[in-house]
Amino acid sequence: MVKGEGRGKSDCLSLAFTLLGMILLAGCGGRELQQGTAREVRVDWLGNQAFLITSSIGTSILTNPYASGTSGRTLPSPLKPDIILISNERADANNIDAADNQPTVFRSSMGIGINNANGLGIRGVATFRDPEKESADGMNLVYSWSMDGMRFCFLGSPAGPLSSAQLSQLGTVDVLFVPVAGSLSPSAREAVLSQIRPRLVIPMGRGAGWTYGSVRSVDGHSVLLSRPALPLQTTTLLFGS
Repeated sequence: MVKGEGRGKSDCLSLAFTLLGMILLAGCGGRELQQGTAREVRVDWLGNQAFLITSSIGTSILTNPYASGTSGRTLPSPLKPDIILISNERADANNIDAADNQPTVFRSSMGIGINNANGLGIRGVATFRDPEKESADGMNLVYSWSMDGMRFCFLGSPAGPLSSAQLSQLGTVDVLFVPVAGSLSPSAREAVLSQIRPRLVIPMGRGAGWTYGSVRSVDGHSVLLSRPALPLQTTTLLFGS
């Protein structure tokens, strides 16, 4: 009788271990499925040329933060980006005090070339208002970097089309931030887009209906981007008002 009870306990233990193994295997399968899902980058438009671009692991880049009163809007607070990219030294693009932490800042000559911060390699390419006169006050930095399988490019405010040497430094671009006003004329903007041929165009500022290629509209000022969901043909992304 005692012996029979021992066999019953053994059978129960065996069944329990079998069920536990099945649960663990199912759990492993779930983790593998989760790892295989597309990584997403969140893009928040904060007004003018200020964007907060956040990777799937939380690394964030703030572009051209503006000073209060320069863009008709006020930057949200608190802002705690890991990196700030400044393309020029105007008040509507260089307000590093907008950050409530101590991010890595790339600007002016410090932003030129390949720089590394928070695991991201960021290339800064210098363009000039007058290519014949490469002065600091006439310099604009174009930035490019890879995040979650996509190549981003932030044009800032270039004065015209890019040279072949500048284009080769930027490489293939998936997502391009393009100014719709300022130093870049409509014809020059079209020329830059033809040069770079991105998959997704994000206008910077109010473009009075300007678009390039197909159009995709989103409600609000935020969007999630992933490599598999990028359009095959050049598409303009418009944020809601």
